Amino acid sequence: MKGRLKELRKYLKLTQGEFGKRIGVSDVAVSYMESGRTAISDQNLYLICLTFGANEEWLRNGEGDMINSESQYTETEKRLLGLFGQLSIRAQDMVIGYAEKLLADEVELRGGDSSTDKTEKLA
Repeated sequence: MKGRLKELRKYLKLTQGEFGKRIGVSDVAVSYMESGRTAISDQNLYLICLTFGANEEWLRNGEGDMINSESQYTETEKRLLGLFGQLSIRAQDMVIGYAEKLLADEVELRGGDSSTDKTEKLA
């Protein structure tokens, strides 16, 4: 997997520092993962796939395409999910609670219509 990680980073034309910053780790951590000095954690694997659209099967086993052809998330959603994945379980629960309250408030402001486009700005 370490060789494929480096291959992905080179394909993306990123330095170890740039790559690490995007997933919330240092350039040294990227270097260690690429050299095999440290294993790539499941959390880092998830963040790599989410952030760069990498195919997890390709990273793990070399099977399939390097990059998923269809990304199901917008750049904003990827950024949010990447940050969320770095939080503790307790902090994740707090964010979910806040998001649920925020959504309920938006629905109330819309007059109970939860089907309104999510990009609509509230007055």
